[in-house]
Amino acid sequence: MLVGCYLRVSTIDQAEEGYSIEQQKDKLKQYCSVKDWNVYKFYVDAGFSGSNINRPAMQELIEDVNNNKIGTILVYKLDRLSRSQKDTLYLIEDVFNKHKVSFVSLNENFDTSTAFGKASIGILATFAQLEREQIKERMQMGKMGRAKTGKAMNWWNPAFGYIYNRETYDIDQFKADIVKRIYKDYLSGTSINKIAENLNSEGHLGKDRQWSFRTVRMILANSDYTGNVKYHGKIYAGQHTPIIDQKAFETTQKELKIRQQEAYSKNNNPRPFQSKYILSGLLECKYCSCNLALVQYRPRKDGTHLSVYKCPSTMRKKMFTQRQLSNCISKTQERQMLEEYVIKEISKLQANTDKIELMSSSKVVDVDAYEIELEKIEKSLKKLVNIYVDTDSLTIDIFNEKKEALLSQKNAINKKIQSIKKKQPELSIKDAKKVLRGINGNITRASYDTKYKIVRKLIKKIIVGNEESTIKWAFEL
Repeated sequence: MLVGCYLRVSTIDQAEEGYSIEQQKDKLKQYCSVKDWNVYKFYVDAGFSGSNINRPAMQELIEDVNNNKIGTILVYKLDRLSRSQKDTLYLIEDVFNKHKVSFVSLNENFDTSTAFGKASIGILATFAQLEREQIKERMQMGKMGRAKTGKAMNWWNPAFGYIYNRETYDIDQFKADIVKRIYKDYLSGTSINKIAENLNSEGHLGKDRQWSFRTVRMILANSDYTGNVKYHGKIYAGQHTPIIDQKAFETTQKELKIRQQEAYSKNNNPRPFQSKYILSGLLECKYCSCNLALVQYRPRKDGTHLSVYKCPSTMRKKMFTQRQLSNCISKTQERQMLEEYVIKEISKLQANTDKIELMSSSKVVDVDAYEIELEKIEKSLKKLVNIYVDTDSLTIDIFNEKKEALLSQKNAINKKIQSIKKKQPELSIKDAKKVLRGINGNITRASYDTKYKIVRKLIKKIIVGNEESTIKWAFEL
């Protein structure tokens, strides 16, 4: 029998006893000798993770199996083949079994040519997947620990102006001076493109390539320069010395946003969209369900503008069909009058927040009980696997029957949770009250910007009719 011996080691495994390539190879040789098997080839992936099968030797092994060159695959341990349950079962079911190739794992003492081996492979693959998730979790916890203690997070690529040194950053004074100059020039009114142009005209000192808009922009937005470290969107106090003080950095971030919006406005760029008026995008025609469009007329003699909302179906444009033109009876609505109506309705709620509970047609259903039940099922699944592996009290048929029953319950609960979440309003009653109580004074006297923000939080859409309009609140279904 020709045997293909597969060996793999990752950087994590290299320090673990019994996992080195040579140790695996020696054990597999001895096993083949005892079984009187002939080794066709050793397939070695050194320094490759078991999280996927995109490995050179693994791909070569699959090709040789497809060409019927091997009768058996031998590994030292199941997780040498893969740490992914999905990949393990794919290799065994869709590659090895398809070509009648047996799979043998020395450490677990089973092979797929036996009934027990076939039954055990799914269980063992589950544990391999669990181990991979645990490794991933430990690595994430390690990174979080680094961030909380202020250690360098980008040790492989420190920010321009810093040098990585023993868990933290040291300042490269020459480059740090360039960083300070970039911030100073930007806050003095120089554009990002001009800063890059100036640096390049001087020979892009300190860099092995030309400065670009992107590289300057990244420096202006990098919080590492304030002496902090960032991980998963959160900022932690770092151990390194800041190059830019916190106040200058915050001022720069505000200036970046201001200039970005000015650029969008100047170039008439709709992305990202920011509506100018409080009702923009919220108004829907009662008769044809089109979103109302804002139309501004030329200035009056007193300098004011007349702004109105119109249903697009009533406008004679090529994009609308004659059917739409003839069916929609929507009339023009003055912007100011609509805004005053909406603000007045919010003011009524502000005066009586308890009214929200009467208006809300739904009660928020707590999903915590369903989440707790899911946890119980997960524990039952793990317990079932342990009973099957550690004792002889369960046959494979009973094991599969109980497992499928638990998985069926789990699937049903997940569907129920999703169904509940879909039926919940966009804004809870509690949060709606919080928004209203957070308004300083009556909303009718608030600034236009404040009104804009409140309307966006409380209102889902407004159905506009010729005689009356209906507000669909975010706390209603």
